[in-house]
Amino acid sequence: MTTAELPVEDAIGVVTQSDGYPIHYRRWGKDSGGDVIVMLHGGVSHSQWQAPLAAAIRDAAPSITFIAPDRRGSGLNEDFRGHLPSKEREIEDVLTVVREATAGYERVHLAGWCFGAQVACIAAAELIKEREIASLLMVSPGFVFGERYADVLRMSTAAVRGAVAELGVTPDPLHAYVPVPLQPTDFITDEAWLEFATEDKLTLRRVTDGTVTVWGELAAWSWEVLPEIRDIPSIAVFGTEDRLVDHEAVSRLLREQITGRPPVIELLAAPHAVQFAEPAALAGHLVGFVNQLAR
Repeated sequence: MTTAELPVEDAIGVVTQSDGYPIHYRRWGKDSGGDVIVMLHGGVSHSQWQAPLAAAIRDAAPSITFIAPDRRGSGLNEDFRGHLPSKEREIEDVLTVVREATAGYERVHLAGWCFGAQVACIAAAELIKEREIASLLMVSPGFVFGERYADVLRMSTAAVRGAVAELGVTPDPLHAYVPVPLQPTDFITDEAWLEFATEDKLTLRRVTDGTVTVWGELAAWSWEVLPEIRDIPSIAVFGTEDRLVDHEAVSRLLREQITGRPPVIELLAAPHAVQFAEPAALAGHLVGFVNQLAR
């Protein structure tokens, strides 16, 4: 499996933000219609990582369009690589993409994988104040990370900041110099996909110090909004072999906090990147959930 063998999108487009920043997206399916899934990628990945899932959904339900935007500083967005200016700007970017989708489709299903699921929850809490989104779809949502990853991230960031302070330098706030302590094996175990993840040029390897701060702020915000999205139909799909996310702890959290319409919880024998390991099975859960809402 190589990058060239990834399922190709039907279109690549741009949504210009209020500050002029161009957010790129990949689209599988029609440019307008009934149902559209807007899927947010994780912290260091990008829209192309959702290609296997997008293709599986297109095969299972050709009437459902799949849109995967690249979050600011990631993927096809070349400007200010690895930098997020603020938590508010991150959410406003998502809201703008969703509002544009709302103009072309009858039902918008906001989705997110890993950290993208947390961002999606915040955006959903904002969107229900002005219009109803059809549902919230979460894949490996990263509300509770395993102890290994949490410790490594904390120690890595502290070490970099300590070195900078010891040297007495003031880095450019837009310079991505903080390494992200994630390995391809944290996401997937299949050799072919490991090769893809290792060679992928669009994955973020370093981010700005400000991005690390914004990630923490968004994570805290995502916990706060869970009670606000209690009435949105939601589903969460986890890989039971996930090395990053504690799926049992997150499942309990979602059931405790989203109480109006309890979330559907599904498990697959897969690692963190469920969309690589079990795209058809994952698509089956998401398509089934979306179709059930339309009945």
